[in-house]
Amino acid sequence: MSRPREDWWEYTKRIIRSYPALKRKAESVGDQSVTAAYGPSGGHGSGVGRPVERAVVDRLTDKEQRRYDAVTAAIEETGRMKQGRYRLELIRRVYWDRSHTLYGAALCVPISERTAWRWNAKFIRTVEKFLDLP
Repeated sequence: MSRPREDWWEYTKRIIRSYPALKRKAESVGDQSVTAAYGPSGGHGSGVGRPVERAVVDRLTDKEQRRYDAVTAAIEETGRMKQGRYRLELIRRVYWDRSHTLYGAALCVPISERTAWRWNAKFIRTVEKFLDLP
């Protein structure tokens, strides 16, 4: 009989899965054109929208920023580990591409299923460490 996981385990996995969307949102804020549209109507033209306001509204919330920063820090730390590139490939296939199960991703890397379980658990714990959950 396996021991039950803490509540934070599944929560942390959901945060890891949400990372690509958070990353797109974080990077899209910088893509916004925030130059004022001066024209005959004093900058109140139609069709252009309100890019400054849209950039502010589209930025990450504090909660999203905290999650994004935690996963980014875990990625950086994992990348510095022994075989970090392979560890991140495993995580990418399972959580971000969602193209493989943990076992299937282990076959692609290639590593044993047991090693895949250990690397996965280490990554989840690393994200949790940076989230600083109570």
